[in-house]
Amino acid sequence: MSNIESIKNRADLETKLSESELLQYRNFSNNTRKLQYLLAHTLVKDVCGENVTVSENGVPTIKSGFISIAHKDNWVVVAVSDSLVGIDIENTNIIRDFTGQSELLNLPKTNDKKVFYRNFVEYESRFKYGKDSAKAYMYFYEFDNYLIGICTAEQYKDIQFILS
Repeated sequence: MSNIESIKNRADLETKLSESELLQYRNFSNNTRKLQYLLAHTLVKDVCGENVTVSENGVPTIKSGFISIAHKDNWVVVAVSDSLVGIDIENTNIIRDFTGQSELLNLPKTNDKKVFYRNFVEYESRFKYGKDSAKAYMYFYEFDNYLIGICTAEQYKDIQFILS
């Protein structure tokens, strides 16, 4: 987990990107999204080292496990696991039409902000996990005004967050 404001030397991080990642990175016009991408991909490489490969469309994968990436505002979260994993992060201070959004996403109908964000983060995490997510475990973590959801095949007693 890292904040894009922690980036001190952008050029150093850019050297860690592969050619396909650099191409995708340079195509972002939104600077925040560009920094999220840069930070996520370099975090994966810092955590997984030489074990990282990148697909043609710039998606990082590891040879002996699974990766999921999420970002919101200035925050980037990366989940690395031996088993299938999906992660999401949402800013719970954003006011929305909770009932309308619930209906649009086919979530349980609610106008309660806390319930909506828990449902939404679970929906996104399970989507990233994939088709068998109904059998997976869900974990939720609050961080300031953010809610993080992790969907994983394994039951964990302790999920570690590394703040960089």
